[in-house]
Amino acid sequence: MDRSFTLIAALACAACVHRAPPNPIAVEYNTRCAAALAAGQLDDAEALCDHALEFCDYYWDAQTNKGLIRKLRNDRSGAKAWFIRALRNNENQHQAANNLGVMYLEDGRLAEAEAMFHQALEGNPDYAEARSNLAAVHLRQRKFAQAEKAYRQLIISAPLVTNGYLGLGRALLLQQKAADAVPPLEQAVLLEPGRAEAWLLLAGARLDLGQRDGAKDAAGRCLDEDPSEPDCRRLVRELQ
Repeated sequence: MDRSFTLIAALACAACVHRAPPNPIAVEYNTRCAAALAAGQLDDAEALCDHALEFCDYYWDAQTNKGLIRKLRNDRSGAKAWFIRALRNNENQHQAANNLGVMYLEDGRLAEAEAMFHQALEGNPDYAEARSNLAAVHLRQRKFAQAEKAYRQLIISAPLVTNGYLGLGRALLLQQKAADAVPPLEQAVLLEPGRAEAWLLLAGARLDLGQRDGAKDAAGRCLDEDPSEPDCRRLVRELQ
């Protein structure tokens, strides 16, 4: 995902649907767990989350952080179990839903991933990472118009995140809307000029529009940013 996104479970979330709010001691230990997780101190984070759960065994934010710790330890089944547990205790724990959706997406379980991303967005419609992930699922499902809509909403929520413009450009190109794709792709390379993928897509869009010189310039920038990218090399050769 984009570098602007964060994974650590929020210290506060929407009111619990099925459970009473956790007690202050559990919240304090989960706060410390989240800080240790952000610092990459997984052993300390796990101990702190475990302690939070001793004070409130259904605390959904601590359970979400436990899932993140398990995921970082490459324990996929354990991570999924913790995310599911968090959602059973609070269906609005949007970060648990998003991270479970990511794991389903990695497993190729697209329908389940889509459902999780929708659930994450119900808890927080401005959750940019979940919106980006939902758009990516729609691309994988070849639902290009739905992907376009999701990327446009992502740009509204996160106007400085490159993925929104890059994804929108890709979705428009897949619908053969090259003229519409150029402006968001130009914004993508403006935001992140070192991203070869964005230059490659921009080159393709300009070529589709018959703008050979502009396509050649963009393909050259693509190759400058990533000399190992075979599609950049191929396009540069074609445009010589």
